[in-house]
Amino acid sequence: MSADYNVLIVDDVSDNIKVAMNILKENNYNFSFALNGKQALEIIKTKSFDIILLDIMMPQMNGFEVCEHLKKDPQTHDIPVIFLTAKADLDSLSKGFKVGAVDYITKPFYADELISRVKTHIELYRAKKVLQQNNLTQTAS
Repeated sequence: MSADYNVLIVDDVSDNIKVAMNILKENNYNFSFALNGKQALEIIKTKSFDIILLDIMMPQMNGFEVCEHLKKDPQTHDIPVIFLTAKADLDSLSKGFKVGAVDYITKPFYADELISRVKTHIELYRAKKVLQQNNLTQTAS
């Protein structure tokens, strides 16, 4: 089932992307990656994702700014964003949720933790889409 899930990893450190990709690959997830926020926003225009793993500290456009852009766009508003970052301070955690993230994982992280959180938020996202579709169908009847 997880092979149907599309994950976007956004981090300016390629080693961090490789770690996350290996974990996702072992669990049969599809993935794409971006090395910065602007690249991520371009990729999102061309492919649909079930979840985005987003670093905060990146040049040009930080993760908070990327998340704000995603949440303002009707096409990407509902895609769950999990911050995957070394910023463990309370202000960053609080800001992450304020800009629209559904979860926050600090680096270094454990593979089981990452997969559990990704799986949970994708299942919630997909269930929400089904409910919204059912509501539209009932309203149209």
